[in-house]
Amino acid sequence: MVRAVLVEDDKLMARTIQHYCREAFGKSLVSLKTFDELTPALYSIKENPVDLLLLDINLKGQSGYEILKLPEKDSFYTIVISSDKQNAVTAFDFGVLDFVAKPFTRERFIAAIDRMKAASASKADSMRKNSISLKKDGMIEVIRFQDILYLEASGNFTEIHLKSGRKELIRKTMESVLAELNSDFFRSHRSFIINLSEVKKILHGKGNHFKVLLGDSAEVALSRSNYNSLKDMLG
Repeated sequence: MVRAVLVEDDKLMARTIQHYCREAFGKSLVSLKTFDELTPALYSIKENPVDLLLLDINLKGQSGYEILKLPEKDSFYTIVISSDKQNAVTAFDFGVLDFVAKPFTRERFIAAIDRMKAASASKADSMRKNSISLKKDGMIEVIRFQDILYLEASGNFTEIHLKSGRKELIRKTMESVLAELNSDFFRSHRSFIINLSEVKKILHGKGNHFKVLLGDSAEVALSRSNYNSLKDMLG
């Protein structure tokens, strides 16, 4: 699903872009907000989630680059549409995805949208490879591997302990979760999977029992059978 914002002060050009945009995205375009001035566009982008910004640079004497100075600009793709080709270098310095020079053909605009689709698909694929999804309150929440401290078995469920101190219960067994994780994780015990990047030291307890110190203060069990493997990994 795509939520787009169009900032264009030429009404005829705005209608053309709207038409091409709806054609390119079809039913996946859930919203297309259009603004002909900078201030309301800035406010909308600050307050609402955006996937794609279609941006004219010259807006009634104001610069569209003001939008690209927002901290939110990294959360969406930007395609600049401008008649001033000299702005292209500056636009790419701001990290825009594409620069479409006016006047442009339908094919050139569709090519820019296809580039956005490819970048979005690549980003989604990378996120799938580096995160776990869980259902929460009727929605899907994505938890990045880098935010996980360790995981703990809880019957047929797995409890995810995050670096922030928050805990989340996922309806998957440890075995199935382990299959989704990458090489940054290690099963230290039948009931625990740890994030190797968070290991501070191996703790030796009484009776040849071991634990792993993670983060600032979390202590997780380490089985004797896995002690040597972890020690070798840590060098």
